[in-house]
Amino acid sequence: MTYDFPPFRPPSEAGSYLIRAVRGCNWNRCAFCAMYKGMKFELRKKEDVLRDIDSIPKYFPPSRTAFIGDSNPLIHPDIAEIVRYLREKRKEVERVTAYARIKTIAKMPESRLEELKEAGLTRLHMGLESGDREVLELVQKGITPEDAITAGKKARKYFELTYYVMPGLGGRERSEQHAVNTARVINKAQPTFVRLRTLTVIEGTPIEKLVGKEITLLGPVEQLEEVRRLVEEIKVETLLLSDHVSNYLFTRSGPIFFGVSGKLPDEKEQMLEQVDDAIKTVKLLEESGERVFNSNDMYRMGLIGL
Repeated sequence: MTYDFPPFRPPSEAGSYLIRAVRGCNWNRCAFCAMYKGMKFELRKKEDVLRDIDSIPKYFPPSRTAFIGDSNPLIHPDIAEIVRYLREKRKEVERVTAYARIKTIAKMPESRLEELKEAGLTRLHMGLESGDREVLELVQKGITPEDAITAGKKARKYFELTYYVMPGLGGRERSEQHAVNTARVINKAQPTFVRLRTLTVIEGTPIEKLVGKEITLLGPVEQLEEVRRLVEEIKVETLLLSDHVSNYLFTRSGPIFFGVSGKLPDEKEQMLEQVDDAIKTVKLLEESGERVFNSNDMYRMGLIGL
């Protein structure tokens, strides 16, 4: 049979073995997401997944990491057995990660999480996007801030945890509350990593219909100011990363800002200074007549893909 690859994986899993336990997303209603649209969700047969694990050497160079997809493989009834089999067959693997829905983890018994840890799962990637109730409802995320706090606290007992956050998701109308309430959830959930994925409106996604009505897209300075507010409000220890092109700012000559990254709270002052410098640079460029582009501009011009 042909190896069944997950169609999507986090950038941090670029060198990982890719194992597909489920196809698609069992929620698949988030207004901003284009990842699994048109794909029917299904659980793959355990035997097929195990066969793919056996075939890893045919498709991948040696790696110390493995990623299990698609969007929420922890609902697969045989996921613990799959992880255990992966660990047994690929002794070189030191880290096994997976996407997971916040609602799934919030509802999952801790005995199940403990079983997955013992099987060899080490890190979860979960989409928080926002900690603001109004924003979450607007984009049909299907979770509440309370779900995110509960899921984060539970997951951190057993795994490393990445929460993805989407600057700009509330638009200009909700920028302040989006940043402050997202930081509030992060402060309570205490994820290992916070990875920024600035809102980029993909053609054909439901959020397109909200732009210009419920959501006014942020300009480059507003985007930076929102990120600054988020960084300022995070009080707990976490590693904040901007490891995605959606966080970049550009002129016609190329990128001028690659996002802000660092360890919080230790490097907070340096990070805030970096954002402040970027705000000053953008303002000076715009005052001189130079246009600064964010990911929405670049996507519309066909200069980046997501």
